[in-house]
Amino acid sequence: MSAVVEADEKGRILIPVEIRRRYASNRFKVTVKDDHMELEPLVAVEKLRGKYRKLIKSEWSELEEKGEEFVAHGRR
Repeated sequence: MSAVVEADEKGRILIPVEIRRRYASNRFKVTVKDDHMELEPLVAVEKLRGKYRKLIKSEWSELEEKGEEFVAHGRR
């Protein structure tokens, strides 16, 4: 499956609904390669399974906010 998309004036790209539904994810990792970019869907924290799942004590929104602060202001 592929699609041609355009970035808006702010650089945002809309991922078509068919692709979003296929991966059921709202978060993606963007990796820049030599001559292209790769977009990898990330699993929601709520869907994590296994022995580490109960170690996550924060809400996802709080973790996301802290991550954005870290990226914007650097390590504190």
